[in-house]
Amino acid sequence: MNMKRVLSLLLLAMTTVAVMGQPLQAQGLSDNQRLLGYTLTDDIDVNGAAFGEAGTYTVGAVLTPQMLAPYEGCRVVGLRMAAAMTLGRTRTFLYRSDGSSLTAAIEQKQRLYEGWNNVFFNGDGYLIQGNESLFFGFDYVETADMVSADQGGLCGVGVETDGAFYLYGDYGQGEGLYSISGVGCLCVQLIVDVSSLPAFDIDLMDLDAGFKYKQPGENIEALLTFINVGRMNVGHYQMGYQLDNEAPVCQEITDSLAEGRMGSWLFDCKLPDDIAIGMHQLKVFVAAVEDEPLTETSKNDTITVNFAIYRQSLQREKAYLEVYTDQTSPYSAFLNDALNQLASAMANQLTIVNVHRPGTALAVSDAAYLHQLYAYVWPSFTMNRSYFPGEEHVAYDMNDYLAVIGTDMTAAIIGDMVAQDYYSPAFAGLELTGSFDAATRQLTVTATGEVLPEAEAIYGDLALTLILAEDRVKSPQSVYNPKTQRITTNSNYLHNQVLRSYLTAPTGSSLTIDNNRFTATFTTTVDASWQADKLTVVGLLSKYADTVTEENLRDMDVVNATSLSLNEMEETQHIESTLVTPIQEHSYTVGGRHLNTNGRHHGLVIRDGKKFMMK
Repeated sequence: MNMKRVLSLLLLAMTTVAVMGQPLQAQGLSDNQRLLGYTLTDDIDVNGAAFGEAGTYTVGAVLTPQMLAPYEGCRVVGLRMAAAMTLGRTRTFLYRSDGSSLTAAIEQKQRLYEGWNNVFFNGDGYLIQGNESLFFGFDYVETADMVSADQGGLCGVGVETDGAFYLYGDYGQGEGLYSISGVGCLCVQLIVDVSSLPAFDIDLMDLDAGFKYKQPGENIEALLTFINVGRMNVGHYQMGYQLDNEAPVCQEITDSLAEGRMGSWLFDCKLPDDIAIGMHQLKVFVAAVEDEPLTETSKNDTITVNFAIYRQSLQREKAYLEVYTDQTSPYSAFLNDALNQLASAMANQLTIVNVHRPGTALAVSDAAYLHQLYAYVWPSFTMNRSYFPGEEHVAYDMNDYLAVIGTDMTAAIIGDMVAQDYYSPAFAGLELTGSFDAATRQLTVTATGEVLPEAEAIYGDLALTLILAEDRVKSPQSVYNPKTQRITTNSNYLHNQVLRSYLTAPTGSSLTIDNNRFTATFTTTVDASWQADKLTVVGLLSKYADTVTEENLRDMDVVNATSLSLNEMEETQHIESTLVTPIQEHSYTVGGRHLNTNGRHHGLVIRDGKKFMMK
């Protein structure tokens, strides 16, 4: 299912009329029926929202597999939606998504009246599988009279929430789901028959145990969120946690939890001072509900999180910002402006690679897997390909804000993220040296580095990825013109940091570690059409894996990164001498990182404008 973040101010003119929240009304449901959605009451905060242009709009909300999993085996028997005025007879629907496309599950014509409407489906409804996404809503017809009166028929409630208000169709970026802002959550809900659920059952939703890398003796402050998916209210229950294979620790909780409601548990887990370096696991579980252990058929009553213990670390050479961009999206141009600013301001701390979307002119087939694994919307980006606790995805996007907050603010926000990841621990060093023969177009790159014991304990085998990226590549790009308020194509757009090819395997080539160090050399012939003076080699260290999948994605964060332009290779061909003395002041790596005089370093060093090889 193609979800697109589209600001209403770019494509649609949303107008809203705020009203006071209404009291909860009788919802007309039977004892075995529950509401499921982003809003569960009859409240309406925005009454009369309009798109500002006559037409038929397919509107609704999306529930994810995580949200639907607790209701596996239940049936969707109807929809509830609110209208600001009588909308006449229109199509109501429930679509199933397999992640890439929508398939109609139920479509039913129904007359919608002002206020809340209960629409019960003919037949048995839809059986929830628990592993699908559901898009549900109705066709909203906005008439010319509504536009003239500046009064629409849509209702919203609460604050804007991802998934709570989507428009389906083709609105400049291909057919898909476009998120709408300005009215909060669309007033639309599922009616679910929960007869198949047990009387008492609690499902665990999410466990936030903080950053992946921790040190011995550290105190983990963990937050667990869960939901009562049974048919009855719960008055007391037991939660527990277990660190690796140590004895479980349980706690009695007496907070009441109504059916269908979410709760949370904040607890501390002290790590032992003698805990080994490497990967560890924290498991959290539901021990009992209303003094009754959960049955063997209970699902989602255990959740685990893996974390890494380290004692030693190295300073990163650079943070790695990987962008999944799209030449057909005007948001990419907004993001590019900010990234170009960052590339200049944080050159010593940051390296950027733009990975273009498959099917566009600058796409590289070997990089398609990155879009499949990370990109949930275009453009989006990862920092060191690392997962931030509590986020739904490894990648981030700012598409709802890019056109509003401006280039400087966007650069400042992403710059804060870069600084945070730049100072995160690294467990292996990475230096690049190389040569380029302009006559034969042969490029040779050698990567070297020191490897701490933590690297093997945490990652197992290490992999090296070498990427060739080019600046100032002329190719079309969709852009937004604020004067005309239209999206056009700039055929002479100059793209920077464009991924051109890999010198290694796209997922990284395995490294051989000898005496806590590695050296690896790769050679390629540079395409004759690429500008040699605009090319940069970007190096990444990560865990080695034959393939990268959803299952091991969070293990594939970048251990260290650096970059070296072909121009810098020319400049560093003449090395003055080999140094074995301690690092002196005003010494830098080729990438520009200042070296600590009390630290250790192997590889090329620049001092007082001259190049030395440290051993």
